[in-house]
Amino acid sequence: MVDSFSYTLISITTLCFGLIVSFQIAHIHYCRRLTTLVRRSISTRTIAPVLAEYEKYNTK
Repeated sequence: MVDSFSYTLISITTLCFGLIVSFQIAHIHYCRRLTTLVRRSISTRTIAPVLAEYEKYNTK
């Protein structure tokens, strides 16, 4: 039989790995969005795409 200490240790380890993985996924997602915005800004030579995204998410 596995005692409660081992269950607790496995639970904490699993939670930590889950937090690390979710942070990495969110980081990759927002880096891709930022890269897309930067490319659009460079191609149009303005900061209008950045301002449009800012307006889009702050009006909700």
